[in-house]
Formats: sequence, C-alpha cells, structure tokens
Amino acid sequence: MTYALIDNATLTAVQRATGAVIVKNTDTINGDLCAVENFLQGILFYDDLLCIDNYKPEHIQSRQQQFPYLRFLAPSDFGLTDVEQLARREAALIRPEIRGGEFVDADFRALLDQLKMNMVCTWDKTSSVYYLTMKMLGYKGTDEYHKYSSLTASIFSELADVKETHGRWAPEVKLVGSDGHEFTKHDFADKSPGDFGGATSQLETFVAALNWLAYKSIYYSTAAKHLKADSFIHPIRHAYQMHWMKKTGAFGHDFTARLLANLATKTRSSISEIQSHGASQTVALDLPIFSAWLTQESGSVGAAIEAARQIRNRDHFVTIRESLKEIKIAFDEQGLAGGNKLTTKLLGDVDRICGDLKREYGIPSAQGIQGSFLIKAINFITGLAGIPALPDKEFALSTPNWMKTDATKAYTTVVKDITAELTAVERLGGVRDLMAKSFVIDDRYAVPAKVENPKFRHRASDWKKPM
Repeated sequence: MTYALIDNATLTAVQRATGAVIVKNTDTINGDLCAVENFLQGILFYDDLLCIDNYKPEHIQSRQQQFPYLRFLAPSDFGLTDVEQLARREAALIRPEIRGGEFVDADFRALLDQLKMNMVCTWDKTSSVYYLTMKMLGYKGTDEYHKYSSLTASIFSELADVKETHGRWAPEVKLVGSDGHEFTKHDFADKSPGDFGGATSQLETFVAALNWLAYKSIYYSTAAKHLKADSFIHPIRHAYQMHWMKKTGAFGHDFTARLLANLATKTRSSISEIQSHGASQTVALDLPIFSAWLTQESGSVGAAIEAARQIRNRDHFVTIRESLKEIKIAFDEQGLAGGNKLTTKLLGDVDRICGDLKREYGIPSAQGIQGSFLIKAINFITGLAGIPALPDKEFALSTPNWMKTDATKAYTTVVKDITAELTAVERLGGVRDLMAKSFVIDDRYAVPAKVENPKFRHRASDWKKPM
C-alpha cells in the first residue's frame, strides 16, 4: 500500500473550490485550484489518503462528512504528539529579520527567493506617522503582479487554520535599517508627527503566516516520515519544505539546487537523474492538469473529484501506482543501487504512460497543453541523518493494523513548483473560469497589495522613507 498524507490546508482549499467555505480574497483562487490539482493527483496515484484530524473542533464533523474516503488519524495516536512537539521546537528556532527593507534571515529569505517573490518594506506615512509597510516590487497590472498577488494571498491564507493570528506564530521580527540601526520598542514608543510607528498589521500578519507555514511544513514533513507515508501538502508549503529538508541534511545542497533548476526548466530527463550524496533519487511524472479536464467533462470541481475516484481504477493509473510502489520496495529491500536500477528500468514505461495521459486528459490552450509536474524525491535511510529523531518504539507499539505490513526504510517527499502551477492554471482561460465558478466570494475584507515602482525604491519623499 502507498499512503499520501494530505494536510488540512489542502482540504480547506478544496472546500473553498467546492463552495463549502467562503473566499474572502479572490487572489487566493488560483492557489486553491493548484491545491485541488494536488489533491486529485493524490487520489489518482496513491492507494490510500491520510489526514491528521487536528482541524478546528467546530468543523471536524463537517470535514469528515465531505471527505468520507479519507482516513482521518487522531493527533493523540501513533506518536503524533511527539511529532507536534518536535515541529514546534524546530519552528521556534526561526528568527525573522528585515534589514534595509528585505527579509535577510536564512529561513524566510530562502523561501521568498525560491518563490521568486520580489518584495520590499518601506516606511510609509499614515496619519503623520511612518509605519513599515510591505510592498510588491514591480508594476501594477503586469503578469508578475498577478503572480505575486496569488503567492502572497496563498501565504496569508495559511492563517485560516489558526484561531489567533498573533501570539506564538507571530514573534517580533528583528528590524534593522540600511544604516545598521536596530529598531527597538523604544523607537516606536512616541508616535508624534514624523516618528516611526513600527510595522503595519499587514506586515505583522504576513510574518505570522510565514511562521505558521514553516511550522506546518515541518510538522507534515516529519509526520509523513513517521507514518511512512508521502507528504502531499499544499503546494505553497513545498517551497519551505525543500528549504527545511536541505537545512536538516536530508537533501544535499547540490541536490536541492539542481532540483529547483530543473523544475524551472522542466527538463524531464535531467530531473530523473538527480542524485545527492548517494542517498536521493527523483522520479518525475509529467502530467496534464487533471482538474481542468475533469471539470470540463463533469461541470464542477466537486464532480471532478468524484470522477477522479472513478478513473483511478483505469489501467494507466493502476500501472503507474504499481510502478511507483515497485520502485519504493526496491529502495527498501535492495538499497539505493537496486532502487536506482529499477527506476531506470521503469522510467521509460512511466514516461510513455504520462504521454498517453497528457493526450487523453490534457486541455489545449494558446500555449499548448498545460502540465503539472509531480516530483517524487526518494531518500534512502542513510540520507535522513539530519532530520530530528522520533521515538520509533512508541510508534511501533501503536502502529495501526492496516499499516503493520508496510515497514519501509525509504522516505518520499512530493515536490511541486507553485509558481509554475499558478501560471499553468491561469493559462487555462475559460476552463479556469469554469473551475472557479463554485467559489463563494465575500471580498469585503480583501485589501489590494501595495506596489513599489523599482525606479523609486531608494527615493525618499514626504510620504515615504526607504528603510
């Protein structure tokens, strides 16, 4: 059996796409549709879907009713309490820092770079006081602006899982001017005309969302390893997950860099050959956007999900699931050499099947058939030394009966390029609009993103000061 661990952020996105949850910012729609595609790929390419049942108590029952085919796990079972404590410790080590208007700490700088988000913070005047304000660096109305809006909205939507925005997941961010001055609470004590007033609530909320995103990425990555499942989390979280896996030593620096480069260029043959320290291998599935075809055929995202549960039993999907299962078994039983050998042997067949799937389920657009790469980065056990250890004995004693026959040494991380996925969804045109028709929108709370023209980034005026 193969298991995909689905996170609650993905389920929330699916609920928004089916109209079960209200959308408060239309900029989140494309990100939600990317998560729907992720969810459908989980249905099509895994035997069983798992979800940790730790969402808001008042919504647990309705969520279980909408997804009766998911296997919900109580957070107090199977050693998951230890997983949560570990993730909290790891996330508590993050120290956000904005220096000269940019995030410079290793964690969030790496995340924003990977997402290719060009952002800047400047002191903007409001009621005669200057507040540190987050802006997109670019030109309003461009494709880049829309991409940044979708990415930023996806990050903000992380807090949909949190009852309290501030507190543990919004630690004070270190603020340092370009001249080296570190701002303290004393600098913001007096709010007389012309003084600095600290960060805007929008910036504080963004930092809170980044912290929550990091914590949840660590939590689900560790939980998936612990449950011997593949982590199949919201695409916006994959970026931080990649950073954390590299940081802990599960992925080598060279492996991560080459994987990101090949994700950007979509070079299938080179993706499948990436290895790191003799411990990691990748398998890339070049797929159509199933959610587009299935929605076009069935009329709505909700119907598309039901259709995916039907077509998963067709030969192509069964063959790919069995092939991926064989590869994982080979890594478990024969080690890296055996796994790599079988990967090479099966890759041609998998590629041909992916080609058939694109022809059968692809939606033509002006730019051709838009694709969605599903990258499975397989780590042999020797490559996981950097990930904090968990009490295997306790987990073994409480292993659920349906998983006892699935002892596994290899750990697989699913990787997605959210920026490419957003572009692919937008290019679907009218089909994208059909996919978005079930969203229930209440945009009274939406606040348009602020923009900073790159030409004036370092210029001061009466209403703005560079940091």
